Amino acid sequence: MSSNYDPLILKYLLGDLGISPQPAVPLPVSTPAIDFSRILPTVSPTPSQPTLRASAARIVAGLSQVDDTDITDGRILPSLEAIQIASGRKLKAAVLYNDLKGFSRLVATTPKKKVLKMLHAFVSEMARTAPDFGGEVVDCAGDRIMAVFWRPHKNDDRQPIYDALSCAFWMQTIIDRGLKPILARKGLPTISCGIGIDYGQIVVTRVGIRNRNKLVLLGDAANSAAKLEDLAEEGQTIVSPIVYANRPPFMMGNGWAFEPYPDRNVPAWYISRCVFQNDMPHREFVKRRI
Repeated sequence: MSSNYDPLILKYLLGDLGISPQPAVPLPVSTPAIDFSRILPTVSPTPSQPTLRASAARIVAGLSQVDDTDITDGRILPSLEAIQIASGRKLKAAVLYNDLKGFSRLVATTPKKKVLKMLHAFVSEMARTAPDFGGEVVDCAGDRIMAVFWRPHKNDDRQPIYDALSCAFWMQTIIDRGLKPILARKGLPTISCGIGIDYGQIVVTRVGIRNRNKLVLLGDAANSAAKLEDLAEEGQTIVSPIVYANRPPFMMGNGWAFEPYPDRNVPAWYISRCVFQNDMPHREFVKRRI
């Protein structure tokens, strides 16, 4: 007769359950395995444990609330307090995504304290720049920020495109002529960013749960801008055809170079590595003349 179960393992398991082990007796090969479900205590769900029934009830209640909401024409970017969860406001907007390139590599090769300093310098300065050009930072996730430049839903003025483009190139200027030299003087690695911009109709909505919700932008312009930013390499700004066609007059020539995206299988996106040579001119300079 040979034993299927190690007596030491049985002693450990049964002892851990508070059951006095019996003397080890060799078990025949044909003996069925021990059904531990008869030994282990049954744990009943408590209010803190997730259950499918509770999730289903919340989903049904949430969908019922959405039935009472609506998507309306907007005039300004709403605050969290001014819009109900799952409600929406339609706007015309230029959406800008800015991402710190090579951040994962930076985290892996640089002491964490230095990384935190560099990340703070990048995010805080980029977030301060958008309002200088009439925009607002809607989301900041780690090393990536999203800013929006808007007009009322039925307003076709292209000023948001002017503002977003000027903001993007000023951000690149800050990185190239400001942040990089400062980091180099402090013996820190240099960093670069990639930016994507598109323009169109968006729906601004509020999603989440109480005390844990935020504004989200829905629409092709937001999706495309995120995709363009992902494609952008270090120091690149990639814009959609409508943004390129409606760029400010001072960016038509004067050394402002835009090259078509090299992949012929995608729409005619345009890439630029330009930065401002001097301080950014007053915003009135880039305002559209109507």
